[in-house]
Amino acid sequence: MILGIFITAGQSRLLMKWQEEKDKTIFLASFVLFRIIPWLAIFFVAGEAYRGDIPFFFGKAEGALKGGFVYRDFWSYHAPLFSYIIAVPVWIWHDPKAIGLFMVLAEAAILWLTYKTYKEKNKNALMLSVIYFLLPAGFVNTLIGGQEEVWFWGAALLMWRLTIRKPENFETGLGVLFALTLISIKITFIFFILPLLIVVKRPFRMLAAAMAIGILVIAFLYFKIGTLFLMPIQHTSQFMTPNLFSVIRPFSELVFHIDDKNSTLVNWFGLLFTVFIPALIAFKVRNKPVRDTLPDLFIITFSCMMIFQASAVGAYLIAYVMAVVFEIIDFRKKADMIIFMLINLLAVVQPFVWVYIGQPTYVSFSLLSDTAYLFEYTLQFLSVAGFFWILFKSWRHVRASVR
Repeated sequence: MILGIFITAGQSRLLMKWQEEKDKTIFLASFVLFRIIPWLAIFFVAGEAYRGDIPFFFGKAEGALKGGFVYRDFWSYHAPLFSYIIAVPVWIWHDPKAIGLFMVLAEAAILWLTYKTYKEKNKNALMLSVIYFLLPAGFVNTLIGGQEEVWFWGAALLMWRLTIRKPENFETGLGVLFALTLISIKITFIFFILPLLIVVKRPFRMLAAAMAIGILVIAFLYFKIGTLFLMPIQHTSQFMTPNLFSVIRPFSELVFHIDDKNSTLVNWFGLLFTVFIPALIAFKVRNKPVRDTLPDLFIITFSCMMIFQASAVGAYLIAYVMAVVFEIIDFRKKADMIIFMLINLLAVVQPFVWVYIGQPTYVSFSLLSDTAYLFEYTLQFLSVAGFFWILFKSWRHVRASVR
C-alpha cells in the first residue's frame, strides 16, 4: 500500500488528465479495487469475522430493531441516534458484516463529496482520492475495524460546504448541522464548537440553533430514561493509548500517583488543552472567512484531542486523516510523504502491539526494561510526535489560508 501511494503520487499528470475526462470511472475503480475486493476477500473468501467494535455495534443494532430504547435497554457509548442509524443495514441484511459494509460505503460517500468539494481548486484532487484509499489507517480501521470516526469529517464537510455555498448568514444552518452531528455520532464532536463560535460572525445565532435542538433532545431523553443518557460520558474516563498522558506517565508518576479509577484531574487537564489550543488558533484567524479556515480548524481540534485526551486511541486518526490528505500534505515533498506514511502505519501497528502485550500502563520506568514494553512505548512516543507534526502543519497552513 505504501509503495502504491508513491507510485500514485508519481503519476500526478496522468491523474490530472483523468480528473478532467473520467474521474467517476477512476474513483469507482479505486473503490472497488481497494475496498470492495479486499472486503470480499477478507470476510467471504478467507471467512474472517469482524472483531473490535462491530460485534458491539451489532448488538446495539439488534436492540434498536427490537424496539429497545438506547441507554436503557442496551448499552451505547455513542450519540442517541447512532444505534438506530446502523440498525438500517442490519434490517436489510441481518449480519454483522452489514454494518462493516455500511461503514465502507459511508466512507466512500464522504470521500466522493470531499473530492467534489476540492475538485474545482485542486487539479490533484483525484490523485488524493486514490491515495486516501491506499492509506493503512483508513484500510484497517474502516474496512477491517468498521470504525465510524470518519463520519466526523463528513459532518464538518457538510458545514464547510454550507459556508462555501452561502458566504453570509450561514450560522443557523451550522448550528443545526452541529446539533444533528451530536445526536447522531458521538459527543466528542462537541470539541469543535468553540473554534466555530469564535470564527463565525454571529456566534449566538449558531449557538441558539444548536441549543434549540439539543435541549429538546436532552429533555426527551431525560423524560424517558432519566440520567442514563449520560452513559457516553463514562467512556471518556478510560485511560487509553497513544496520547501525551500515556507517554509522560512514567515521568508524572515520579511526582504524584494517578489512580486509574479516579482520574478526574487528568481528564480536566486534558480537556483544558484540547479546548484552549484550537480556540486560541481560531481567535488568531477570526478575521479570515470561515470557508478559508474551517478544514484546518477541524484538523487542529481533533489532533489536539488525540494528543491531550487520556482516553484517545490511535483509531481516532481516521476522524481527520481524509482532511489532512486534501488540505495540508504536499505529496510533491518526499519528507512530508514519509512522515505521513509513518503516522498512518503507527496508527495501525501501535494499537495491535499494545493489546498483544497485555495493554500495559507505564507507571514506572522499570517496566521499560522489558524489550516488548520498550518497543511499544517507543511506538506511542512516535505516534504522539506525529500528531504534534500534523498540528504544527495545520497551524502553518491556516495562517496562510486564502481560498
